[in-house]
Amino acid sequence: MNFLSREGNKRVRAAFGDNYGRLVELKRRYDPENRFRVNQNIAPRA
Repeated sequence: MNFLSREGNKRVRAAFGDNYGRLVELKRRYDPENRFRVNQNIAPRA
C-alpha cells in the first residue's frame, strides 16, 4: 500500500483484499463526504 501511487481503484481493491467491503461500510458511516481521500482512496460508494 505504501508504494501505490495513482494506479486506480482495481489496485486499491486488490491491496485491501477481502477487507475492502468492510472498509467501504466504515467509510460510508464515518466519512460519507469523502474528505479523507488524498491517499489510496476508498470511495464511500463502491
